[in-house]
Amino acid sequence: MKHKNAQQGLVNLFTSDSYRLLCLLLELQADTLEGPRVRESQEEIAALFHVSKGKLNPLMQGLVESGCIQKYRARSGYTVTPLGIDVVNAIGRLGKLSAK
Repeated sequence: MKHKNAQQGLVNLFTSDSYRLLCLLLELQADTLEGPRVRESQEEIAALFHVSKGKLNPLMQGLVESGCIQKYRARSGYTVTPLGIDVVNAIGRLGKLSAK
């Protein structure tokens, strides 16, 4: 039962603003000498996502808690995890299937 609830939680999480935000973060992620990361601040991400920082903060926290992003370093950006990349790719494939 717990697995089914977790699965439903992921479906709910990624059929909304969280999925769109994850896609944006993946687009923003750039290679650095220390590895890939999103270097934009939360203020910059909020502006690009067209929401307030107050609306962005819980979305970012949800992505961190789901394991799709992780804090790069304190106050130094985020990294989209392999799980986050897999989620974007899987939902992208589902979108292509439903378009047929």
